[in-house]
Amino acid sequence: MSAADQPMVAPRILAFSAHAADYCSRAGGTLAAHARHGAVVQVVALTFGERGEAGALWRARPDLPLADMKSRRRAESQAAAGILGVDVRFMDWDDYPLFIDKDRLLQLVDVIREFRPDVVLTHWTSDPFNQDHQVTGAAAIRACHLATAAGVESPHPAVRYPSVYLFESSVPMTEFNEFNPDTYVDITETYPQKMEALAAYKESQPELTERYGRYAEQRGEQARTVSGRQSIRYAEGFKRYRPQVVDRLT
Repeated sequence: MSAADQPMVAPRILAFSAHAADYCSRAGGTLAAHARHGAVVQVVALTFGERGEAGALWRARPDLPLADMKSRRRAESQAAAGILGVDVRFMDWDDYPLFIDKDRLLQLVDVIREFRPDVVLTHWTSDPFNQDHQVTGAAAIRACHLATAAGVESPHPAVRYPSVYLFESSVPMTEFNEFNPDTYVDITETYPQKMEALAAYKESQPELTERYGRYAEQRGEQARTVSGRQSIRYAEGFKRYRPQVVDRLT
């Protein structure tokens, strides 16, 4: 049996999200689709986005203690993850600004080695409008590399380098950030789930549903144009980080 004839195995997918909502807004439909079809999906949110990603709630409650803001953001993200059918883990590293030193980088290596992903999703690495995003993307990519090196100390064994896909940069500044997707995932089936999950952030980020609903429609039109598949209404766009090797061109 050739590699092309092998039965498809549901991948293990690990998503690194700078803030508690990023994974949902940029890849929620993709994660839900894979979870629906048997994939094991783990989200790692490096921060709750308590300072920079909860503007509506800060304006409504400027006296809210930071610990309470974190708690509310955690609850929103857990609700969204439940709707998508995925697990979410919080590192609580503080945002705006997010710093990742050697110790934190090695914690990400441990996460990768423990989970052993086939696919890693994370942020586009050029995002001047939200530098927490680009810091997260660069750290996740570096951690993937370190996780393959047997000499890097960890309680878990080294892994093979996963397929890495970078998701949508900060909208609506996509063109300025030079994000040009080369991979589209049809999320027509899970679009309602994504919208319901984004609505879980209505207290802190009510703009997410309109903003990322619009981009899902735009990416869907692009995917429909490229593929000719008229059934595609909504899609999410990604940029593959490394070249791929295939048995044949399709």
